[in-house]
Amino acid sequence: MALNKFSPERFNQKLVFGTLKSVQNENTGANTTSFEPSFSLWTMPYTRTLSQNLSINGTAYEDSIQMVVRHNPAINRELIVQYSDQLYKIINNSVDDSNQVISYDILTLKLNQKAGK
Repeated sequence: MALNKFSPERFNQKLVFGTLKSVQNENTGANTTSFEPSFSLWTMPYTRTLSQNLSINGTAYEDSIQMVVRHNPAINRELIVQYSDQLYKIINNSVDDSNQVISYDILTLKLNQKAGK
């Protein structure tokens, strides 16, 4: 999928990629989940068409968002993504396999119910 139609100036938001770590509270001894960032990428929202929105109703993609990032081989589905003070899990990574010098991937993200925030 050739996605080189994106203008660089539209990438004005940031995605922070990382993992969830269990951290023990020093005062209470209780374990809490904490987001540990690894790297960040500039991003832009990818808007679905009306027919795409209708076709995903009732599926795992129903309450998801799509973000475009420049291709990065470090992105995998085990990572957690922080965007707009919310934590998301990657449910799909549509990799641009066009062999262009600059290529873009579309990440489908779903709100992570297991993490805080």
